This record gives sequence, C-alpha cells and structure tokens, in this order.
Amino acid sequence: MSILNRGSDEPQQGPTLTEVVELLPALVNDDPVVVAAALADRHGDVVRVPPLHPALDSGVYLLSNPEDIRSVLQSNPNDFRALDVPGSRDFGRVVENSIVSLNADSEEGSWVDRLRLVGPEFRADAAAEGVPELAETTLATLGEFTRTRATGDPASVPAAARVWTPAADGVRLLPAMRRLTLRLLGVSLFGPDVRAHEVDVIEAVATLRALFKRRQLHLVTSYATRQLPDRLPLPSWVHRPLGVDPHIRLSGRHERRTEAAVETLTAAADAVVARRERTPLAFDDAIGAWLRRSDREVGHDALRQEVMGLFIAGHATMSAGLTWAFYLLAGRPELQERIHEEARATALLSGPESLDREELPDGPEAACHPASGADFLESVPYTRRVWRETLRLYPALPVFGRTAATDVEFGGVDVEAGSHVLLSPYVVHRDPELWDDPETFDPSRFEDDDRHEFAYFPFSGGRHACLGEAIATTEAVTVLATTLATHRVEFAGPDADPHDGPEVGVDSAINLEPDRDVVVRFVPRET
Repeated sequence: MSILNRGSDEPQQGPTLTEVVELLPALVNDDPVVVAAALADRHGDVVRVPPLHPALDSGVYLLSNPEDIRSVLQSNPNDFRALDVPGSRDFGRVVENSIVSLNADSEEGSWVDRLRLVGPEFRADAAAEGVPELAETTLATLGEFTRTRATGDPASVPAAARVWTPAADGVRLLPAMRRLTLRLLGVSLFGPDVRAHEVDVIEAVATLRALFKRRQLHLVTSYATRQLPDRLPLPSWVHRPLGVDPHIRLSGRHERRTEAAVETLTAAADAVVARRERTPLAFDDAIGAWLRRSDREVGHDALRQEVMGLFIAGHATMSAGLTWAFYLLAGRPELQERIHEEARATALLSGPESLDREELPDGPEAACHPASGADFLESVPYTRRVWRETLRLYPALPVFGRTAATDVEFGGVDVEAGSHVLLSPYVVHRDPELWDDPETFDPSRFEDDDRHEFAYFPFSGGRHACLGEAIATTEAVTVLATTLATHRVEFAGPDADPHDGPEVGVDSAINLEPDRDVVVRFVPRET
C-alpha cells in the first residue's frame, strides 16, 4: 500500500500509523470529497487511497490529472468497466436498468438500444423548445412561495418537502428547489401530472440520501474498528465514538425504510407510465413519445425504470445545483443585478414597456413568445457563466469511478486490472494548478476558457457523458434568468444579514448538497 507524492518518481510506503489515525476523524466527520481533496493536495495527481473502507477491496487510485481523466473517459474507455462498490450498488437500487445505469458492458439491457429510444428528447434543440414553459413554471412557483408566506406549509407535509421555516419568515432553499425542479422535469420530460406525486418523490429521495449516507458511515467505522486493533493499539475512548459493530448491513429498521422509499418511487413511476399507456395520444411528453416510437419495442418496466432514474439524475441533482447557485448569488447583489439586466433585455423576459401593442396579433397568438428558446439561451451568456461557475465549485456528482479491466499506467504508476480509479470533478475543479484562486466564485473565468477539456467535467465526459447536460443547462439558465428578472434573492431567518449567509459544508450522499439549511427570501421587484 502506498501514497504517491507529487513530484516524486518513487512511491512512499504508507500511510504511516499517524496518518491512519489522522484520516479516521476526517472520514467520520467530514464529507468524503473533502478528504479526497486533502489527499490530492498532499500527495499529488495519483493517490493510492488507504484501505479504510470495505469498498476498497482492490487497489483504489484517485486521479486528478486532466490527461489521466481523459484516458479513462475518452481515449481508452474500453480499458475500464463500471465501478462496483457498496456505494454504487446502493445507488443502483434506484436507477437500475435505466439510461442512468446502463453502459456498454451492461447485462441487464442494451445501452445502445436504450440510448436510441430516449436520446432524441435529450437533444439541445428539444430542450430549448421548453424555455417559455420553464419560465412560466418558475414564475408560478415563485408566486406560490409568496402566496403561502402567511401560513407556511401544512402540518401534513414531511420535513424534506417543507418549504417554509416554522416562523414563515423565509423559504428553505433546498426543499424549495426540490419542488421547483420536479415541476421543471415535468416540463422537460414528464408532463404536468408528475405534480400529483411531488411530496412523495421529494420525501423518498431525501430518505434514500440519508440512509445511504448512514450506510457509508457505518461501512467506514465498522471496518476501521476491525482493522485498527491489529495495526495500532488504541484506547477505548477512541473506539467508542467509532462504533464496534463488525457488520456492514444496515439494521432491519433502516433497511425497511430503504425498501419503503424505493417502493414509493416505484409506485410514482408506475402511475406516471400507466396513465400514458391508457391514453397514449393524450400526453405530448417524452414518455408518451417513447411509448409511441414505432421503431422500438418498449415495455412498462423499461419506461418505469427510466422515470425512476430521472427522479435521481434529473431531479435530485438539479435541485442541488440550483440551491448552490442561489446560495452563491444571495450574498452577491451586484451579480444579481447583472443577471437581471441581461434577462430583462431578452424578448422573453422584457417588461411591459417593450410591448408594441399595435403589432400584437389578436387571439391566442398574442400570448406567443417572440423569441425561440435557443435565441433566449444565446441572449444570456453571463447567466450561463454563473451556472458553469456554480458547477465548478459544486458539481452535482462530485466523485465517480471506473474499474480497470486491464493493467494500465498513470503518471508512471502501474495500476493492476481489477483496481478502482476514482475521478473527482470537485477535486479537479479546485486544483490551484488548473484554476486561479479556485475557492473564489468568479463567473468571469469562463469568458475565455482555454483550459484542458478535462479540467472541467461536471457532466463527466466521453461516450458516457451525462445525457441530460442540455436539459440541465436549459432549465438552470432559464430559472436563474427568470427569477432574477423579476425577484431579488436574499438570506432570511432570525437575525440574518440579507447579504451574508451561513457558512455551509458539503454532503455528497448521491449528489452534492449543502450540509445544512439555507433560508432565503425571494423579493418581487417593482420593475
């Protein structure tokens, strides 16, 4: 076992016993991606990760050099297969047999056939067609938050979906974005009937995140307490907070909660698909199109799994991304003003003073938006840069991996077949050798970006790049522009400074979210 030092040709044997003890509190108390960033900073572009986790059943290497990442994802993808460790198996319970999980080596179905089935609805031009309705949905949802301020959420709404704080003095940003992005997914792919399952889906996904995170902590602590006594005598006060349970399964109660959450998502997806099967011509959405596609045989189960996968990949990740974006913008009113001015200059989001009533047609055509979605997206380049910079600091999928199918080499380090390689956008996006002042939120860094292609890869890359990149970008840019064209966002809550929010950490269970509540207020503008 070794950790390789930056700038050294020879591996340093280790970690030392001191390093093992240092790592344990970080693994228990900090998020894994924070630990990964510290390892890369200390030891370089190729780090052999200490086996303090039972998922590390083979050699595990964290790669941070963009050229090595290109090799895994783009240049030599056949040298690697899908990662199979406990964390990925948990995730797979929800997204199995969907385009989110299928790959070139899948036994459960043909990745190519599924890609041909669902791919057309994920194209950039298809995503852009929904821009006017995305803006309308955003405005309606913001209006709902304002309308319910006096009373807050009904007592029947579960915690994960509660938008208003108990005092109803602001909205909890993450639950608010969960509600909004599920509706946006209805615009982009599912149709409006997904709202019938809104609270159930939000609660189930939040439950799975919490349980998966608990399992990962359990895996680390139980494995560490079994391994460390053989390597280092520790006093009982160290063992007690780590736990002594040698098993890596969750308790029966927690396993039942996991199964119940998966069943909730399954039931919602079943209902959405069944409605389209009963009236296949009534729904002008992606699922209806997949069902009607004459050159593909697609059954109920396959469609259900696509909906299940998108509850995670299209909803949980987007809600987190927009939460981070508004968190970053709430403390920067000058950036909000820039987005506001840019958005109000577009045909879609211009004010009433821009209407030329003499040229407006009569009838329903009067409500048609004067610019296409593609034109709108091209008209808001600064807003797009804000979104890109948000994903640089807080990529939705902060770490993922592959398993080497053959012996490979990275930076002079031999990696045996069967070893796992971890790729972390979170780590690479914060590398000071690739980014000036990487911890600072600065959208201007994308004005003229000539960095290595894989210095920035929030949507992965190569043949398995995220299929939903165009939809995610379209939704996010439209939401940011629409919201700030009509509202200001500021921090709220007891004793809150409107422009100085709380310090938050990261939580990477499934996707990257803030590790605590962020409370904001969306304030309507006069003009």
